[in-house]
Amino acid sequence: MDLGLKGKVALVTGGSSGIGLATAQRFLAEGAKVAIVGRDTGRLEKAAATLRSGDNVAAGDVATFAGDVSSPADVEAMVAAAVKALGRLDIVVSNAGTRLPGTFDTLNLATLDAHWRTKVLGAWELARHAAPHLRKQASGRFIVVIGQAGKIPAANTIGACVTNSAQHAFVKALSDHFAKDNILVTAVCPSHISTPMTEGRKLEGERYLGQSLEHQESGWGLKVPLGRMGAPEDVANAIAFLASERASFLCGTNFDVDGGLQRMIF
Repeated sequence: MDLGLKGKVALVTGGSSGIGLATAQRFLAEGAKVAIVGRDTGRLEKAAATLRSGDNVAAGDVATFAGDVSSPADVEAMVAAAVKALGRLDIVVSNAGTRLPGTFDTLNLATLDAHWRTKVLGAWELARHAAPHLRKQASGRFIVVIGQAGKIPAANTIGACVTNSAQHAFVKALSDHFAKDNILVTAVCPSHISTPMTEGRKLEGERYLGQSLEHQESGWGLKVPLGRMGAPEDVANAIAFLASERASFLCGTNFDVDGGLQRMIF
C-alpha cells in the first residue's frame, strides 16, 4: 500500500535509537526525508550514518540536530534547522523521553519536573514552533508517542502515570485546535517493546525476576496475548500509517501497539 509519503519531510525527536530510529528508517523507505533529534551527538551521528546507508537514501535526505526538547530554545532551533536543511515540514513525531519508575514516597520533585518538561512541555513547544510550517502544507501530522502508564496507572510508576495522562489530554485538545487546518494530531501508545530503554530491565510481575531480559521474555506471554515482545519497527509501522494519506480521517485518536496487552474496550 502506497502511504503517500514520498517527498514529505518528517522531524523525529528521540531519533538516535529505538522507536525513533526505526520510525526515521520507515519514513525514508517510504520516500520521505527526515530530520532526527537527540541529546548525544555521537549517538546521533551514528544513527544518521545508519539511515544514510539505507537503500535509495541520498545524503541530503537525512539531517540531524543535537538538542534537548526540555529546552524551549533548543526546540525552536531544531524546527528551524529541519526546515532550513530539508526545505519544508510535513510530519512531527514527538518521541523524546525516558522511563520514570518510582513511588510517591521515592520520586523526587526535580526528577518529576524534568520528565514533565521533556514529555509534556517539550511536545507543547514542538507543536507551537512546528505549527506555522505544518499549516503551509494544509495536511500536516503531529504524532506523540505515549507510554502505557498513561492508561494503566500503578503505584510504582505514579510520575509517569501523571505525565503520560497529560500527554493524552494534550493530544485530544490539540487535535481539536488544529483540525480546522487539516493538521491531524494523533498518538501511538507502545508497550512491551524491545528497545535500548528496556535493556537490563526487570519485568513487573514475572516469574523470572533477576534473570536476563531474554530469559524473562518467556513469561511475557502471561500478560501479552501475542506472547512476545514487540520490535521498534512495529511501532514505526503504526506511526508511518498515522502520518500517511491513508489516515486522513483519524484525528485525536491513539493506537495501542502492545500485542493486545491493554484491556480497555473504550
